[in-house]
Amino acid sequence: MSTLVAEIAEKIQLLSSAEKNDLLRLLLLDIDGAVDPDADEAWREEIVHRVKAIRNGEAAIRALQAGWQE
Repeated sequence: MSTLVAEIAEKIQLLSSAEKNDLLRLLLLDIDGAVDPDADEAWREEIVHRVKAIRNGEAAIRALQAGWQE
């Protein structure tokens, strides 16, 4: 760990939980980039798709097929 990172880690310990949360959000935005505005809708559609697959038995079949391929 570099000296700078060690210093920052030490100072992070002085922050409140809310401040740590704010810092974490800033770091994640820096690493991952801006939030995709369509992500929530895409996840909603994926969840609906998976629930339908479970209800009609496709998910169980896929799990068995995956197990057979191992």
